[in-house]
Amino acid sequence: MDEDDRRVVGLYTGLVKAHGHSHRALDWTSTESQTGRFRVLSDIGFAGGDSVLDVGCGLGDFLAWMRDNDLSDVRYTGVDMTPAMIDQCRTRFPGERFFVANILESRMPFRERRFDWVVASGIFAHRKEEPWDYMKTAIARMMDLAGKGVAFNSQSTLAGQPQYWTLFHADPEETLAYCQSFGWETRLFHTPDRTDFTVYMYRPADSEPPPRRRFSLFGFRS
Repeated sequence: MDEDDRRVVGLYTGLVKAHGHSHRALDWTSTESQTGRFRVLSDIGFAGGDSVLDVGCGLGDFLAWMRDNDLSDVRYTGVDMTPAMIDQCRTRFPGERFFVANILESRMPFRERRFDWVVASGIFAHRKEEPWDYMKTAIARMMDLAGKGVAFNSQSTLAGQPQYWTLFHADPEETLAYCQSFGWETRLFHTPDRTDFTVYMYRPADSEPPPRRRFSLFGFRS
């Protein structure tokens, strides 16, 4: 865990303490904005019996949303760097799979080498140190863990008025080009107001996952 990770963990620990189980603990503007993103992420192609790894799972709200939207048979695993978040998840969903973990670390607390789908919602917004490099490394790591595909979202530079931004906004064209460079089928969707976008990446049917790699800050090595 680097200094930026520790800062983000401290931020969310404070938000959980202040707001408890609320969208404000996750720094979302509303419950509707959060659940709208869940629907887009799941539309990548979740099917009954699929396994899903939720990176930056927060308070487990994606699991609750899936249970309420005919996806209760999806096999869910949630990971988050913030112990206070995982404590809340385990209390809220006893018996479900939640782990304190940073996916960029080489050792994971679960046995699976990959999941059908790996998703992440809102995990890039609060990065301060080299956020684009961090985002690229996280995408590559999620690809390593995904058997069928990856879905993630980010705030967009098309949102306008950058002088008022306090959170990281990714360039959608640069993000799309980076994701396409791996040779996976890739799709990018903006929200109607163009404030943020979601990317779907589908592993080619004839593509075998590469050997597991060890990750270092903003990169990886064999």
